[in-house]
Amino acid sequence: MARLFIFAVGGTGARVLRSLTMLLAAGLKLPDCDQVVPVLVDPDTQNGDVTRTVALMRRYAAIHDALHQDGQHPRGEGFFGQQLTTLGQLHTTGTEQLSNSFVYDFGGISQSFKDYIHYQEASVETRGLLDLLFTPDSLNASLDLGFRGSPNVGSVVLNSLVQAKEMRYLAQSLNPDDRVFFISSIFGGTGAAGFPLLVKNLRDPAVDLPQPSVRAAVPAGALVLLPYFKLQQPSAEEKRNGQDFIDSNTFITKTKTALSYYADNLEGLEAIYYLGDQAGQPLPNHPGRAEQRNQAHLLELLGALAIPHFLGQPASQLDRAAPAYHEFGLKDDRPTFDFGQLPPNLRREVARPLIQFHYFARYYRQHLPSEKSAPIYKGGGLGQHLGATAGPLAELSTFVADYEAWLRELGTNERRFGALHPDEADFNKMVADKPISTGFFNKGLTDDVLRGELNDAVGKTNLDDPDAARTLRWLVEAFNKATARVVETKLQYD
Repeated sequence: MARLFIFAVGGTGARVLRSLTMLLAAGLKLPDCDQVVPVLVDPDTQNGDVTRTVALMRRYAAIHDALHQDGQHPRGEGFFGQQLTTLGQLHTTGTEQLSNSFVYDFGGISQSFKDYIHYQEASVETRGLLDLLFTPDSLNASLDLGFRGSPNVGSVVLNSLVQAKEMRYLAQSLNPDDRVFFISSIFGGTGAAGFPLLVKNLRDPAVDLPQPSVRAAVPAGALVLLPYFKLQQPSAEEKRNGQDFIDSNTFITKTKTALSYYADNLEGLEAIYYLGDQAGQPLPNHPGRAEQRNQAHLLELLGALAIPHFLGQPASQLDRAAPAYHEFGLKDDRPTFDFGQLPPNLRREVARPLIQFHYFARYYRQHLPSEKSAPIYKGGGLGQHLGATAGPLAELSTFVADYEAWLRELGTNERRFGALHPDEADFNKMVADKPISTGFFNKGLTDDVLRGELNDAVGKTNLDDPDAARTLRWLVEAFNKATARVVETKLQYD
């Protein structure tokens, strides 16, 4: 069983994983992959980007597991088809077992960097050297906020932690047909520092980790995010008052330095994907904790597409001695992105499932609660479970709300995702590059049409006193069929 292990490093890694989870919910297929095992790497355990993504992935996993617990619903097909699991759920023998968590455990680092490196206990000569290497702000920075744009701090801390139990467990779990993928920014602190160290520890046979031959052989790729946003800068008064902030004016310099380092020292990858863009309006400057919760960005969605591309490359074409370097370009430089800017193969692989899921989400929220007399509602026992505050249907309702929030966020940046209209009530106008033509005798795609397809999908069968999981399967399978049908016949999307 081929698996994909993903290391998502820092806040940018978490945000890309958020978009990937939405794509998987829509039914994006990952080539030759039976199981996705994401691990978020960030010492700032309260980071808003991380906690939001963890909650989303847990919700996705709960829905997927409820859909497939009977073993009859085919995995890898349709909405929520791809299995998403934690490292601990692999139940690998021969190493210390892990808790059921998507997050790399840093052991609750809470002291300052100065205390972490025992600055006060060092000799005068050593303290002098440290004062040359690190600024006072870096030395006094609390590590539970992450590394706040300081990869030199991150490299020191992470170097002693990359052989923690999670890395040992992953190394023990690897099979030769698995793959590993890294996601990080290159202009911050945690990502820029953690990514090359994780690659080194995966590959280095001298590192005290299990299965060195498998670690050396398993294909690995990486998505590296170049600067694509900037942050608001504090006023002179706020600086004088000691307000904590990240200076995004240094992003380009840090990127150049990191690229130079990667060119000379980064080894062990078969494919590297680079993605960046001109920064738009500055974002709020929150160095960490719950306040660091950036709105979704188009580049994070496009970056997530590197993963199916990497998995689709045959092993015979992956050459570590001559790694492939990939970039992504749009057809033109318009500020608003729609599906028409994708090449035909990506429109089939990405646009169609996202359109289907959008129809699903909009009908589920707008119309389904009032369809109490329809076969889709009565036959599946939705009256018993649709308004529940816990269980699979409650998870689905929250996930749909999360999806709509994510879609709205994607439309707020200067480089906007405008392919789907999040608040459009008319199904004929929801897809930006392919509105459905209507006329006096042709109403196009209405809620009546979609209701009819849903009723046809379930036929005249009725579930006999269904539990919540069976109701969820009934509902999701019907929407899979109905939305595929209307995309084919009404939208006629190719």
